[in-house]
Amino acid sequence: MTDLTSKSFWVMTLVVPVLYVVFGLIVGMMAAESDTFAKFANPTAPDEENLSGWQIAGMMGGLLLTLFLMIYGSQIYAKVRKEKINRIMEVLATSVTGRTLMIGKVISVLIVGFVQLAVWVLFGLAAMGIFIAVAAAAMPMDWLAEPHLWLSIMWLTLFFFGGYLFYGSIYAACGAITDKDNENQGYMTAITMLLLISMYVGQFAVDNGTSAITQICCFVPFTAPSVCTVAAFAGDMPVWETALQCILLYGWAFLALSFSGKIYTSSILLKGRKFSPKDIVLFLKAK
Repeated sequence: MTDLTSKSFWVMTLVVPVLYVVFGLIVGMMAAESDTFAKFANPTAPDEENLSGWQIAGMMGGLLLTLFLMIYGSQIYAKVRKEKINRIMEVLATSVTGRTLMIGKVISVLIVGFVQLAVWVLFGLAAMGIFIAVAAAAMPMDWLAEPHLWLSIMWLTLFFFGGYLFYGSIYAACGAITDKDNENQGYMTAITMLLLISMYVGQFAVDNGTSAITQICCFVPFTAPSVCTVAAFAGDMPVWETALQCILLYGWAFLALSFSGKIYTSSILLKGRKFSPKDIVLFLKAK
């Protein structure tokens, strides 16, 4: 509620889509004038002329999912660290368990993100309606009856929630484990690198859905959300295999919530000290 009632939240909600559109237009204009810039801006992208519409949709879905995890996961991290520094947790911990606080933080940031997404979707639909009205264009609606579309959206939603729970719990644990800036930067860099690897493997999976790398990364929790989404849209894997990957991702998310909850509970009130791997193992063994 603090976020949703703040002016900065609504300013950024309105400004961010405009910045993305402006950035995309600038990059598009420069890429149109320079082949070198186009290759540099997107060095690993496959040739879109040889891709199906579903592969392109999967590529965009994987990118957006990874960006969402990165943006809102870092918000969880920042909020947990802020509470650890200003000692609010000492008051909250007297009446609520640490694990409950951590899960509440993950869910609350998710709700804030959904509010922003809802606003962006409404703006997008409004812009589309204005374009259709002004251009008097007829938009074909046959694609809405395509079963693969709704199946892909279902997989996107399921893998998003599983990936968010997995990464959100990790972000929360890393925010609670230290109040030292240099260590915080190290944790954030490591998580960001994992998400970037996930994004690049997802792009690789666009036209390599049956490769060994794609198959392995679909079962690794750090890369599964993005890669499985791309593979589900492209239709390179049978439904039973995608369902198995989804179930395993939620199993990993449950373990991450459990282990991160122990770390969060044990370390959130401890300030001014550096935790060794031995300390973290002790946290994990705690009840």
